[in-house]
Amino acid sequence: MSLVHFRSSCRSLHLRELCTSTSTSTSDHTHLFILDFNTETSNQHFSIPIFQPPKLSLGCLTPLFTLPSHPFSLTSSQYLNPFFLLHHADYPHYDHTPILTYNPTTQQTLTLPLDPPLLAATTTTWNVRTHFGFDPSTKHHKVLRVKWTEPIPWSIPKVINMLFTVLTLDSNGSSSRSWRRINPVLPFDPKKYVNGGESVCVNGAIYWLTKYGDSIVAFDLKDEKFRLIPLPRDYKDLNFDSFRFQFERLFELGGCLALISDNATQHYFTLELWILKDYNNHVWVKESICFPFRWRKQTIPTGEILLKPLSLDESATAWVLFYDMEGQSFKKIDITGLPKWVYSSST
Repeated sequence: MSLVHFRSSCRSLHLRELCTSTSTSTSDHTHLFILDFNTETSNQHFSIPIFQPPKLSLGCLTPLFTLPSHPFSLTSSQYLNPFFLLHHADYPHYDHTPILTYNPTTQQTLTLPLDPPLLAATTTTWNVRTHFGFDPSTKHHKVLRVKWTEPIPWSIPKVINMLFTVLTLDSNGSSSRSWRRINPVLPFDPKKYVNGGESVCVNGAIYWLTKYGDSIVAFDLKDEKFRLIPLPRDYKDLNFDSFRFQFERLFELGGCLALISDNATQHYFTLELWILKDYNNHVWVKESICFPFRWRKQTIPTGEILLKPLSLDESATAWVLFYDMEGQSFKKIDITGLPKWVYSSST
């Protein structure tokens, strides 16, 4: 089960203030979006739980839509107001599964065209990533596909190339044009800067971590050029393992890029994060948060930290925690009324 925190103006609950009423106004509201994949039916379910006063609990899922009979669940979801981008985890099924946009306000789902496949006889593809971004200068959403390829026949030493294609979306979330190939100058070695996690879009740029490099890759959507953001020095000292980026570590926090630590401090109930306060001069500000428990998986929406468990236990109530950065307080929300197959399926 995936939990996604998003804003829209559709009719539903207001999780930030836990209002008991619904609203049809145009003001921003925060919602909890739940994605479930039923392994028994191969159906993917998208729904919103309803707040149940007076308890801090969610239940009675409101179905939004279902994707039937997909052999692979759309495990990756990225939200940029007002659209979700839904796709599979790319490799090796990137040319067989759909890329979808979903607008929770209009509840419209659209299938995007897949980017043209490469010739298997001359090229082998060993990694693919799909990124979603919004360019505030043009008010356009863009989908960026990155492929790490190697020419056939192979050579020693290896020759690794990165191929980039971009799809621009219109105001309805559909493709206004076809995929186009771009050839930006790379300020890094493609072999060294292989993707190591999901990307995040902040202020017109897409960021992602790498498995081996010591910097964050930034792709500016306006000029479609790459740059590198050096990691904080003390972060590199704490996170020295080359495979440290096995989970998502980049988030948006208060309109800034934020970086989560992946070191042993989690066993001491401490979450360490760095916030990029100055994008041009690469100034990071470190903050530490002490939790009354061992923290596990987390996502960070604007202004709050949303923590979720790694898995669901049928004997216990599902829950999420909100941590208010400004007030330094926790709010626990129970999720009840989930179907039994949610617990028995691979969630």
